[in-house]
Amino acid sequence: MWRTFVIFIEIVILVILLRTAFVQYFLSDIQQTVSGWIEAVVDIPEQQSLSVLREQFFYNNMLLQPHQTDYVLDITESKEKLESFRQFYCIKKDKNPFIYGQNLIRLCDQIESTDF
Repeated sequence: MWRTFVIFIEIVILVILLRTAFVQYFLSDIQQTVSGWIEAVVDIPEQQSLSVLREQFFYNNMLLQPHQTDYVLDITESKEKLESFRQFYCIKKDKNPFIYGQNLIRLCDQIESTDF
């Protein structure tokens, strides 16, 4: 009987403790940190393929201006930016003020050859 009473008191104290604002804040902070780690792990394959695309393009185009290099780094930052670039400048053939001519053709070819 005494054990049951002690276990019941421990459960009540645990419930009261878990309902405090500090513990709630602490647990939500842990949840955000862990979800951030999970998102980072999920993005690893995408970032690796974007990095490979970026490095291949830079390897084949050594004569880019600094602003062109910055632009390529920016559009290969995420899959969404790369897809937007592809839609506007590779498919719709819109004019791009940063990458044009053979550089644009090479970049579009490399984007088409990668699996996204």
